Amino acid sequence: MKIIKDIPYAQYGDRVMLLDLYLPDQPQGLVPAILCVVGGGWRSTAKEGYVEAGTGLAQGGFIAAAITYRTSTEVIAPGNVHDCKAAVRWLRANAATYGIDSTRIGALGGSAGAHLVSLLGTTNGRQELEGNGGNPAQSSAVQAVCEFCAPIDLTLGAQPELRKKYSVLYECVEDYLGGSVEKRMDLAKSVSPLRYVSPASAPTLIIHGDADDIVSVEESIVFYNALKKAGVDATLNVAKGATHDLKWATYGDQVLAFFRRILTN
Repeated sequence: MKIIKDIPYAQYGDRVMLLDLYLPDQPQGLVPAILCVVGGGWRSTAKEGYVEAGTGLAQGGFIAAAITYRTSTEVIAPGNVHDCKAAVRWLRANAATYGIDSTRIGALGGSAGAHLVSLLGTTNGRQELEGNGGNPAQSSAVQAVCEFCAPIDLTLGAQPELRKKYSVLYECVEDYLGGSVEKRMDLAKSVSPLRYVSPASAPTLIIHGDADDIVSVEESIVFYNALKKAGVDATLNVAKGATHDLKWATYGDQVLAFFRRILTN
């Protein structure tokens, strides 16, 4: 395996967005790529948080791209959605250089990163979410999504009982929206993956612990049911006793099997 660090994929003024590529040894032909989007409440986006997953994906035969993206202290929603879509477009624009199969790109994320990759999987063709991060001629569509513990409907923070029970999440959501959910309801809707579910949504693997006290497992259940109703290839693993901090060591084999089924067959 080879790691290439700190490759620029987009630029906004003086702010350069970087990614790390994890490349498998001796690939046979073009290889599917997986965009890895770290969590952290949209406040912390260190791509080094996905070293283990990036390594595991590369050892499993995929090219992994772990990205930084702009935090809620830099730009409110949908700025980091723009970043993720720019990263997918960059992968396609540079596919020939790195041996990427541009027709087979997946996305992996946890928590806030799971929210962002779920948006990638449900918003192909939504021009208002593309942004101006470069390579506009390329598609930002992904063909598979694996998400861990995603907040799927950001409007739920307008419900006092949920805001109280999941106070950590909705403090982060308010920073992300640039104000309270009640005052930013239209923006909250515009960055809620649940809003965009359709038959065109990408096949999705959802993993969520039933003891998660940061993001309710009910969000994943509702998302899964919506995807299935739309006819999307969706799988839900409700992890018994698991909290919000799910580890690659526990779930990596399941993630690899999903991406192999969707992206290599």
